[in-house]
Amino acid sequence: MNEIQRTIKALLGIGARLPKELMLFIKNMVFLDGAIATLAPDLDLFGEITQLSLYFATRHGDRIFADVGIDPRRVELDLSGVKASFGVDDATEGLTHRQLQERRATIRRNLTGRGRSRRR
Repeated sequence: MNEIQRTIKALLGIGARLPKELMLFIKNMVFLDGAIATLAPDLDLFGEITQLSLYFATRHGDRIFADVGIDPRRVELDLSGVKASFGVDDATEGLTHRQLQERRATIRRNLTGRGRSRRR
């Protein structure tokens, strides 16, 4: 079970209520994470985000502009926030799911080690 699933289960266990739409989104993200890990662990996540953004801008730009007020065809895609959320700097060109999992494991080990040394 991954971190998101454990967190949601713990929240629900203490009585938290989440909107149905949010639960479906989380469920889909957990499924997508598992599918990528199994079927395409070397998929470049930044490349896919770029491709999806371009797809929606070209195919659904008018609708996005009407609904949101921003024309995605006139806005340059900036991945700096996405890269920062993954804990990498702007100079990082690509990040695969496998690399992301390795980074998460390293962070988990580092945090676990810190917790043990402080308790002593």
